[in-house]
Amino acid sequence: MSVSFKPNTVIMTDLGLQEGGPIHKFFTNTCYLHMDEYVPFDSGDLASIVSISTDGKYITYEVPYASYQYYGVREDGTHQINEDNRNRSMHPKATSFWVEKMVTAEKNDIIKEVQDELKRRGGQ
Repeated sequence: MSVSFKPNTVIMTDLGLQEGGPIHKFFTNTCYLHMDEYVPFDSGDLASIVSISTDGKYITYEVPYASYQYYGVREDGTHQINEDNRNRSMHPKATSFWVEKMVTAEKNDIIKEVQDELKRRGGQ
């Protein structure tokens, strides 16, 4: 008796797991939604002027000071932002390095949501 398998690339495409595929895009969007409450929010520009690339690879915060906020330094680069002084009235988990903080706290939830989406689409 012989057994044959489809190549990995075909299986991944069938499931929507290929780079830029529907599950990849779902994953990126899910990360973005979970990440929002970790993004510093004062006037709202940083949290709201954001884009997700059409291939689902990148989430880009498009304000000029985004990298300063991400790395936790003042715009002039002179010193660190005191995390205790962040305004957290709109985003209670606001912090620097928000991607890493969100992943640490919510990785299992994101995995479950992606698994549920795969099941919903007919994957096993």
